[in-house]
Amino acid sequence: MRVVLLILIVGLVASCTVDNSFTQSDTQEINRIRRDYVNGWLANDRETVLGLFTADATIIPSGQYPLTGQEEIEKYWFPNDNSETTIHSYAVELIELQGTDSMAYTIEKGVLNFTYTNGDFTMTKESTSHATSVYRKSKEGSWKIVSRMWTSLNE
Repeated sequence: MRVVLLILIVGLVASCTVDNSFTQSDTQEINRIRRDYVNGWLANDRETVLGLFTADATIIPSGQYPLTGQEEIEKYWFPNDNSETTIHSYAVELIELQGTDSMAYTIEKGVLNFTYTNGDFTMTKESTSHATSVYRKSKEGSWKIVSRMWTSLNE
């Protein structure tokens, strides 16, 4: 299901007519969001990470159902269960960035190294993934992530 959704989203964005109104400034803003996303995770900064998404955003974690809205995303990424996740490193390589005057998408390859602890259970893992993010430009001119989905390559 998620592969079909990914193909539909990428196909929809890619099939849009070439629009010269996606500017260098738009590209810079998308790249700033990408940097803030990685740096937010490295700093374990919940507000920064969640603030990059629209209120109605959807994430589709690898192998899971879509989660929509800030509350659902926050519960998934920052559960209130006394668990702790420490990000040791997070490297992201941009594969593709395209857009129009109001929508854009990125395809990235990432390598995330983290430790998850909950009570006596501890797991350290390195995960390589591909991710697609869709961005929407607001009427005020600011960009935010409206959708992010990823698939783990080493599970």
